[in-house]
Amino acid sequence: MKHLAIYNEKEIIEKILNEEKTIEARLSRDKLLPYERIKKGDEVYLKESGGKIRGKVEVDNVLFYDHLSPEMIGKLRKEYNNEISIDDKFWEDHGKSKYASLIFLKNPQRFISPVKFHKRDRRGWIVIKDSKQ
Repeated sequence: MKHLAIYNEKEIIEKILNEEKTIEARLSRDKLLPYERIKKGDEVYLKESGGKIRGKVEVDNVLFYDHLSPEMIGKLRKEYNNEISIDDKFWEDHGKSKYASLIFLKNPQRFISPVKFHKRDRRGWIVIKDSKQ
């Protein structure tokens, strides 16, 4: 499958492309994409919010969590924070999340010429090509 991940901060995309961020964490109160829709070997395209696709990365592994508690979120933070490479505000904003997708990343590729992708909604994740199609 191919996915499109949208980031509000260009710096996060740069961290992924520079291999400083090797895990993407998506936490939510509901079962939102990419929860249970992403797997090892999938490709994730990295798009800047309101901007272009800057590159892509391959999924090395995925862990899904449900029925999270603040204590469990604290454990995830303690175990994976260095690889997730995100600020404290992220953890504060997602402290009441019930679902988590931890996506282990490998083989980042920066696009020499960023690619336009027209998207007009506020979704932060899109499945752009499903292997079932």
